[in-house]
Amino acid sequence: MAEHGTATVDRDGVAVDSARPTVIDVLFDRQWVWSFQSQRDTRRVSRLRRANRLAAWPASLRPYLRGTGHVTVRDRFSDRTLFDGDYAFDDSASRVRIVDDVGRPLIVDKAGDLQCGFAERGQATVNALLDAVEDVLAKLADAGVDAFLAYGALLGAVREGSLIAHDSDADVAYLSRHTTPVDVARESFRLERVMIEAGYRTWRFSAADFKVIVPDPEGGRAIDVFAGFVVDDIFYLLPEVASSAFHRDVVLPLGQVELHGRRITAPADPEALLEITYGPHWRVPDPSFKFEAPHWVHRHLDGWLRGNNGNHDHWWSFYFGRSQETVPTEPSPFARWVHDQEPPGTEIVDIGTGTGRDALWFARQGRDVLGLDYIPAATDRANDVARDQGLPARFRTLNLYDIRQVLAIGAHLAHFDTPPALYGRFLIHALEDAGRHNLWRIASMSLRRGGKFYLEFRTGLDAGAEHEFGEHFRRYLEPDTVVAEIEATGGQIEHCEASHGLAVYKQEDPHVCRLVATWKR
Repeated sequence: MAEHGTATVDRDGVAVDSARPTVIDVLFDRQWVWSFQSQRDTRRVSRLRRANRLAAWPASLRPYLRGTGHVTVRDRFSDRTLFDGDYAFDDSASRVRIVDDVGRPLIVDKAGDLQCGFAERGQATVNALLDAVEDVLAKLADAGVDAFLAYGALLGAVREGSLIAHDSDADVAYLSRHTTPVDVARESFRLERVMIEAGYRTWRFSAADFKVIVPDPEGGRAIDVFAGFVVDDIFYLLPEVASSAFHRDVVLPLGQVELHGRRITAPADPEALLEITYGPHWRVPDPSFKFEAPHWVHRHLDGWLRGNNGNHDHWWSFYFGRSQETVPTEPSPFARWVHDQEPPGTEIVDIGTGTGRDALWFARQGRDVLGLDYIPAATDRANDVARDQGLPARFRTLNLYDIRQVLAIGAHLAHFDTPPALYGRFLIHALEDAGRHNLWRIASMSLRRGGKFYLEFRTGLDAGAEHEFGEHFRRYLEPDTVVAEIEATGGQIEHCEASHGLAVYKQEDPHVCRLVATWKR
């Protein structure tokens, strides 16, 4: 542990004095990387030191903390340095470098993921995004809604006239004329279809917000399209905002703000909307800002519009960025094992296909393959590979938290001429309960005429292990629990084994369960 002033740095994180809430900036080699709130984002540690609240290193940052790094910890608002010096995270001779593949500094964004902010991106990328923002706003207006710049893009425009340096995407919103959530949802889906017909790729977060994917010289940015609406005199703006202080003249008639020298459509009173969005201190830059909506706001929005949304943040950034390039391209041992179990003509449906490594390998063995995944960046990439190599594989998105999609894919698979084999490697431990139960629904619908479901997942004995791909949401499951859930839906277990040695990868040998189930009449 290294200690200086009222902060300490060690392998676990940064500890600070908890006397008052403030924003703490963490820099490596004088380059800002991460900010946290000294009380909200910390947990209490030893009472014997002044620095008694620990902020753990973000999971996305940990793989970079190898060797020795020069760390600076400072109080953002007082500009007081709390720690400044070298710290050895391990005994290697390397220096800590938190940069991407081409050497650009990375920062921890509001979702906890590493991103390259606008400050480090080329002007061509910024211009491509601004062109798309103008186009998306125009198409939303043509579709009959009052659309405007919102959230961080609006904040940057009003405060600085430019995109926020540490931000990495843009946001627009619209004020719906509808006052019932079901009509707001129907409108949002209609607007998404407008974007698709205009040639954009999209990805939906909930029934009232979706992403528009914008090509650019670096592989693509995203524009979030959020619905705003009023129900019972409360203004809601997806994803987290609710206010009783809203009046329609905050937004209407629409005005403009200047962003990188362009006049962009904005609310009538952008300062008022920013105060509703970020609170009274919105003018003070705070990279640690997080929305902390009351429980009733979450309850309303979850119940109305986003019960189909679960655990997407990690996988969105993983497959949309460069992290997917670290996934091996050779098939997993589980894929080879399943291939040996199934007759040559059986079609494979790979649910949670990820990069498509196993699905594409099945196709190279001459099998027809359907790959399904939550993230369009993953399925788009796999489709490109299959097309370029002439493989009998196709890929499409599937949200296991959306009952409409679940029922549709279950019905589709049930009408295959020959029952397929369902395949789910490292899938169910990445799902929340609702997604896992919907998976059993798909299996029950599609395998009644035959076919098997092959599953491999991490068990509770893997919970304390170190993982090659870092830490993110995993629900470690006991085999008995999974067996009981399958049997409760009418399934039968044909094979079940759990041990080490089944899914070895580099230095990791996880404890996994292999399970084969059927849903016969």
